[in-house]
Amino acid sequence: MAIEVRPTASAGSGEKPRGRRRSRRLVPPQAISVAGLVALWWLASVGQPSHILPSPGAVAGKLWEIAFVTGELWAALQISLVSLLLGGGLALVVGVPLGVLMGAQRTIERSLDLYVIGLYVAPVSALTPLFIFWLGIDLAPRVATVFVFAVPQIIITCFRGARSTPLTHIQVARAFRATRRDIFTKVIVPHEIPYVVTALRLGLGQAIKGMVLAELLISTTGLGLLLSTYSQLFDTAALIAVVLVLMLLGVLATAIVARLEKAITPWRPL
Repeated sequence: MAIEVRPTASAGSGEKPRGRRRSRRLVPPQAISVAGLVALWWLASVGQPSHILPSPGAVAGKLWEIAFVTGELWAALQISLVSLLLGGGLALVVGVPLGVLMGAQRTIERSLDLYVIGLYVAPVSALTPLFIFWLGIDLAPRVATVFVFAVPQIIITCFRGARSTPLTHIQVARAFRATRRDIFTKVIVPHEIPYVVTALRLGLGQAIKGMVLAELLISTTGLGLLLSTYSQLFDTAALIAVVLVLMLLGVLATAIVARLEKAITPWRPL
């Protein structure tokens, strides 16, 4: 008769009770780091003039004022989100298929690689005058700036994903007499899905940078208008408040994409 022996946790073993593990996770590490940063910020602001380094309380009060008293934050945010969504969406529509095709076809890569790398390293701020000459000073040049900021990152990430498809997968598909179309649609494209989500995450960060740059250099509107106005008024608390809103926008967008990645690719650890 076989007797099943199950290991139990002992005082000398390395295994810890599950309840203790869960209790330690009640406070997220992000909350601890944010609290520590705010504490350091408060200590650094003690004795400093408000136009040099305002306290966290002063920034929070100014954020409440521009968001819920005057309401100018929400109006500016709506204007900025239009160019962000249009430019970022266009970059995603163009960048993903182009990157996948460049990774799957050597001929397409050799034809377009020079332009993608050139656009990636080009100073986009130097291109904004051209956008103004060609597209005017309304919404179109702002969308173009966001697009140029985001699309090279998306193309390169998707290209690396398609190029990193395991050779053994392709060889197995060929052994089963798969056509080039079958290899592309049933091997390369499924392998590419996590890289597309990563490209979306990285492209969003670049798109937000392009949005702010366009609103500062092309047409002073949206959140860029608030940044320009508060800097001219030396309202440092309001300026920091708008910067924090931009950072929060990026964090929320990244969190949404991370949720999307987890839903699409549940087999990958995040």
